Amino acid sequence: MELIILGSAAATPNKNRNLSSIAVKYRNQILLFDCGEDFQRRFAEAGLKFNKPMKIFITHFHGDHIIGLPGFLFRLSLNDRTAPMLIFGPRNLFLYLFLHKKILGLKAKYPIKIIEIDHQTLELIEFEGLDSDEPTRTIKMNDNIIFDSKHFSIKYALVEHSVITFAYAFIEKPRYGKFNPERARELGIPESNLWKKLHEGQIIKFNGKDIDPVKEGIVGPKKPGRKITYSGDLKPSDSIINLGKDSDILIHEATFAKALAETAKEKKHSTSIDAAIDAKKMNAKQLILTHISSRYQEDALKLLEEAKEIFPNTILAEDLLKVELK
Repeated sequence: MELIILGSAAATPNKNRNLSSIAVKYRNQILLFDCGEDFQRRFAEAGLKFNKPMKIFITHFHGDHIIGLPGFLFRLSLNDRTAPMLIFGPRNLFLYLFLHKKILGLKAKYPIKIIEIDHQTLELIEFEGLDSDEPTRTIKMNDNIIFDSKHFSIKYALVEHSVITFAYAFIEKPRYGKFNPERARELGIPESNLWKKLHEGQIIKFNGKDIDPVKEGIVGPKKPGRKITYSGDLKPSDSIINLGKDSDILIHEATFAKALAETAKEKKHSTSIDAAIDAKKMNAKQLILTHISSRYQEDALKLLEEAKEIFPNTILAEDLLKVELK
């Protein structure tokens, strides 16, 4: 599992920083959080594959977080993509892409679903493809979980910004410990599909008896899953603390240094100090500062120094920074 910063600038790109975008490589798929202008260039530079199953999560409708999405979808069609795509975001996300289809000829020849999050009704509004006149279906949410699978779920929280904005958390489900093939052989279990089931913690029937892989020492006990929280743009509030509780990594906007705390408050953004306080409150293991204002183009280390005074395990996002979660 690997986290890649594709863009770390706020509002305007500069020679070193592209606009907001985060990628998570997990198993055989790619999860993208925000798609700032021209993020597809960083996507390619990061060595990410264009035909992997993908899920995209848009935090809000400010240009530096979404303008790169239509161009990316165009490129995937030109690349003859066949893998499925899910795109999540606030209400009117489908309309935004539909208008690109009508005006600019945006096409998606691959399977694509756009899923709008309606925070008022706590429903997911699903559209199949870009040609739908109305939603395919409406799904009731449970505990703000917008996607749930065998291995992980994605949860969102409404945060405070100048427009409707969501933060997201990737929450991996508990995993079984290391597989012990020698123990399986000692019990006479042949290397086969049975090993896969045992590795997944399933109790199997073998030679007329039930084999519990944990009790028999074939796999270690369950370990907590990994958790990544991405703040989007926000003024600090309890909602991000609750969403990000016990995160392995918190990726938090730090648009301003503490000297501009009043400006941050007025614009409903965060300072480096705010990010560090949030990380400490939620008991995160590591903090990554991102969404760096161009005013700190030559002095971004100031933000890092301020945050580390409160939360020492902080790093400063740089485009194409890669962090492995073991």
